[in-house]
Amino acid sequence: MAREASLRVVFGIAVLDLIGFGILIPQLGVYGVRFGASPFTVGLLVAVYSLMQLVAAPIMGRLSDRFGRRPVLLLSQVGSLLGYVLFAFAHTLPLLFLSRVIDGVSGGNVSTAQAVVADITPPSERARGMGIIGAAFGLGFVLGPALGGVLGAWGGNLAIGLFAAGLSAVNLLCTWFFLPETRVPGSPSATVRTIKGAASVLSLPVVGRCVVLVLLFTVAFAQMEGTFSVYLLTRFLSAGAVPLEGGWLVHAVHPDEAILREASLRSGALFAVVGVLSAL
Repeated sequence: MAREASLRVVFGIAVLDLIGFGILIPQLGVYGVRFGASPFTVGLLVAVYSLMQLVAAPIMGRLSDRFGRRPVLLLSQVGSLLGYVLFAFAHTLPLLFLSRVIDGVSGGNVSTAQAVVADITPPSERARGMGIIGAAFGLGFVLGPALGGVLGAWGGNLAIGLFAAGLSAVNLLCTWFFLPETRVPGSPSATVRTIKGAASVLSLPVVGRCVVLVLLFTVAFAQMEGTFSVYLLTRFLSAGAVPLEGGWLVHAVHPDEAILREASLRSGALFAVVGVLSAL
């Protein structure tokens, strides 16, 4: 019973975290453009989160092996909350970048939640446990973008950031009050925390192929999520073609609030549809 209760808590934490993540992703291009970013800079704005997560995830993993899952999960949730609050009040492009850096560095919520699932499930039930995290991904990417579109059209990055910060605060409270520590002292650390361990796992035929497939899918999806809102603004909601970026001819975006609200709604709707189709 305790294990099932912990799984339900982990599912709730993952759903709230991924809704908060999904709210922001389709809107980054809209607010990057608002603050004068070029399409290339918008791509960097999206990529910097993943880059920071790539650097920080192994460190967070080692910390969770040493100090426990619960403290690291709480720490990452505090970082996400701060990143979202900064996003809410950002009024320049550097502040937008800083908010994504903070959230990326502390973005160990989902990976630590997966470690919790691995701690509390026997090998025979681990696939079911990880499936719970997968379901949370699907639900988060359906609800998050749709909410982000509505919030962005209504209150801009202030509404989006504060709503996502509120979700992180709820996550923080749920973890503090309802999730016990799951790592047993003295249990072996995950070998994939090291480069050698990761290489040994990737050398397994089935695992290696699956990782390559996931990588290709993620690259394709990331290209869309990082550029769709800019494409939407420049292709369908633009004010005409002007020279920009060293002579390249692109469509200039008229800095009109109505256009930005429309871009928020359409971006959110598209990503919500993608989330629904992915869940089928």
